[in-house]
Amino acid sequence: MKMILTGILCCFCALPVSAQLSFSSVQDIWKYADAHNIQITSANASDKEATLNVRQAKGALLPTVSANGNYTDNIKLQSTLIPAHLFDQTAPDGTFYEATFGKRYNYNAAANVQLDLINTKNWFAIKTAKLDKEIANLNIQKTKRDLYEQLANIYYSYMLANEAEKLSLSNAATMDTVFSSVLRKYNDGFVSEVTMNNAAINKEKAAKNLLTATQNKLLQLNNLQQLLNTGDSIDISEQNATPYIPQPFGTDPDVTIAYEELLKSQAQWQSSKAAYVPTLSAVYQYNRLISTDHFMQFSNSNDLPSQYWGLRLSVPIFSGNSRHYNVQKAKIDMELKQQQYQSAGLQSQLTNQNILISYNTAFKDLEKAKGILAMYRNNDTHATQLLDEGTISIDDRLRYYSDMITNQQEYLQSLSDYFIQSYRLQIRTVNIY
Repeated sequence: MKMILTGILCCFCALPVSAQLSFSSVQDIWKYADAHNIQITSANASDKEATLNVRQAKGALLPTVSANGNYTDNIKLQSTLIPAHLFDQTAPDGTFYEATFGKRYNYNAAANVQLDLINTKNWFAIKTAKLDKEIANLNIQKTKRDLYEQLANIYYSYMLANEAEKLSLSNAATMDTVFSSVLRKYNDGFVSEVTMNNAAINKEKAAKNLLTATQNKLLQLNNLQQLLNTGDSIDISEQNATPYIPQPFGTDPDVTIAYEELLKSQAQWQSSKAAYVPTLSAVYQYNRLISTDHFMQFSNSNDLPSQYWGLRLSVPIFSGNSRHYNVQKAKIDMELKQQQYQSAGLQSQLTNQNILISYNTAFKDLEKAKGILAMYRNNDTHATQLLDEGTISIDDRLRYYSDMITNQQEYLQSLSDYFIQSYRLQIRTVNIY
């Protein structure tokens, strides 16, 4: 018995454990996505790279230090002819002494240092790198905004499907009751086959709508899993459609990015003009040469050190007018970025106004749709009572039901419009960055 219980316990331990994520609001989903979505992770990585690029650009202001060394084995030294009259004034012209200079083994080491004192290219490279860093940080905000919109769309699509499921459950229960009543009357010969078929059709439609709403909920949960980059099951707490109190609009990342792009373009234009500025550098070199006739024996060697420092001025004079064309191209790009920035600001302002108008309209439409739906439900309930009392026919009862179903679709459309405008307004007003 102990062995059997141990085996059962091992089987339960071997079963995979599936965690569950619970969210009670779209803000909870946004918060979870900040730490798990791969798009945000990628944007954060780009921001870190931009930070390193700034440090790399600043590193160009530091001196450049290099060291090198070499070893030379002069297997056979070349002889040199020296005019004989340099040593003997009586020697006839055209006579030479053959002499060999140098030693076979030479060891050389050198250190070089260069520091740019005036180099506008490096200065503008730092400025451009800093602007790229700002743009990378703003891209994180833009990525979040775009992702939040996708997540909110899925979240509210789930909430819409949940509302449709509740309506479909009520409709299915109503049609089950109506169909049972019609079937009894059909068997008793009080209603026609057409009426019975109409009731059956409405019953199947109600079941089909319920299945569609349920499957749509599961689909939206799977879509959430994809964007949240998780395999855990997701549970969303049911919420009613409550009005969102509009807040002041936040800064639009698209506008800020357009502004930073303009500043970057201006820096590149200034950098292209600075290509005419001379470059001034301080240089230093230390060199040491050791020569000997025997390999790795330095007791009888010659040590020949040398060193110098100086200033090096490089003046660009002519390069085929390439700098002139670069200035012109940079100016065109800067003017374009200026227009794009102005356009982005105007578009953002108009979009904000449109979203606010659309939200207010959708909210009012939803409130009216709720009241109309409530009246249709009352009519449907009253029609059920009249049918039980025998005051109305089955066909009239089905007509009341059909009218309510049509209105439910209008209500769900109003609810969908409200959800869309609500999350669009939240994303542009709530400080989510």
